Amino acid sequence: MEKLPTAQAQTVQDSVYTALRKSIMSLNLAPGTAISENEISLRYEVSRTPVREAFIHLSKEGLVQVIPQRETLVSRIDFRRVKQEWFLRENLEAATLGPFINHSTPAHFLELERLIEQQNIAQERKEYSEFVNFDDCFHRTFFEVAGQMLAWQVLDSMGGHYHRVRILTTRLKGIAPDIIIQHKDLLETLRQKNLEGARAALAAHLHKLPAEEMVLREKFPDYFVSCTEKDVFNVDFGGLPLTPPV
Repeated sequence: MEKLPTAQAQTVQDSVYTALRKSIMSLNLAPGTAISENEISLRYEVSRTPVREAFIHLSKEGLVQVIPQRETLVSRIDFRRVKQEWFLRENLEAATLGPFINHSTPAHFLELERLIEQQNIAQERKEYSEFVNFDDCFHRTFFEVAGQMLAWQVLDSMGGHYHRVRILTTRLKGIAPDIIIQHKDLLETLRQKNLEGARAALAAHLHKLPAEEMVLREKFPDYFVSCTEKDVFNVDFGGLPLTPPV
């Protein structure tokens, strides 16, 4: 039996959702793993209703695939979706750099330097999930200072496939140290209030996906949707139709 998060504001459903999402995002529940309402309810000692609701929530984020009357699977990583999540990330984050430069203080730079050091410690210990968590905190700071936390929340809630790719890539030799160097370069351009340089540094930092895809498919073949499989995701964007009415 595993303990659920104990924050007072969380309902049982929220707690089950949070625990499952954390396990999926950290790859403790590997892509393709079958999970059941009964199994999860026993693990967390809750009824099946909050588990069912958590599965529905996770399916809307593309993190689980519910096959009615059969099974629920942790979604394998779909590079078609990864590329769309990456597109959101690149464009939204680039837009925060100008406001960040205008509103940042020395305290913000000290915090960013601290996060880089925490990343360095995590990569030395081969704590890949922690490394990516500190990476998220580093980039989240730009959104916070720019006053664009709604944009960050969109990225966080809809970026599960890209997040898992980032954890896998940090396991590849030389990737984590390179990320730390790129963060330092980005930080220096921001300190100099060089917006164009910062955007170029960010683009160089994020534009590694095409080269990484082939390596990851070879190293972790069971984690990914094949290039020929149909897109199985039907993401809920608040009831808006995904195609125009006929």
